[in-house]
Amino acid sequence: MTHQIETLQRFIDEAEKIVFFGGAGVSTESGLPDYRSNTGTYTELERQQLDPKKIMSKRYLLNYPEKFFNRPNTRKNTEAPKPNAAHLYLAELEKQGKDVRIITQNVDGLHQAAGSKLVVELHGNNRHFHCMECGREYKLNEIQRDEQNIPRCPIDNGIIRADVILFGENLKPGILDRAKELMASSDLLIIAGTSLTVNPSKNLIRYFKGKRVVVINKTPLTIDLPVDLAIEDAVGKVFQQLTV
Repeated sequence: MTHQIETLQRFIDEAEKIVFFGGAGVSTESGLPDYRSNTGTYTELERQQLDPKKIMSKRYLLNYPEKFFNRPNTRKNTEAPKPNAAHLYLAELEKQGKDVRIITQNVDGLHQAAGSKLVVELHGNNRHFHCMECGREYKLNEIQRDEQNIPRCPIDNGIIRADVILFGENLKPGILDRAKELMASSDLLIIAGTSLTVNPSKNLIRYFKGKRVVVINKTPLTIDLPVDLAIEDAVGKVFQQLTV
């Protein structure tokens, strides 16, 4: 065990309330590409000289639903990704009695699949769907698509969309307040797998008033808080070396 891993283990063991603030880099080892990575949706749109913030907006969805649901790199219904070592470690830590709070920018539900019970999903999720006309809720396997591949409600033909926050949309009421509350009341902050470039998520760390800050990321981060430990490595690989 390296000195950095030993230090992280000690920080976790000594902490009373841990807040884990994660981004896309937490799920890459589960086979999900980073949204802004070379193979991610954002980059693929830019490669085709398309504006991701326009294409992935609610306005574009309403005005051009066929283009929205057939955009480049849209994930197909392939085998579901599985939690990796990071998700599993955090869930086991909570199961053994540690107060672990997870704030995630991801929409994949892998923390819940691993067993974590306190998860705040800032940007919504891709597991629940609703009709934009009548509000009826649907599961993925219940969705019917028309000849243009647009998900349609069988009752009123409204567009069915995932409960994911699109560009130009605000976070759901109460979500940001809950995240701020968890951040402010924790004594160890672990920032993992995120570039901290998206508002309002990137400003959340300013509410942390606790004792220690850890950053786990493949590339260096510049943040507004003093960092006690910085590990430049894959998130799952780091957590795989820890013990509960």
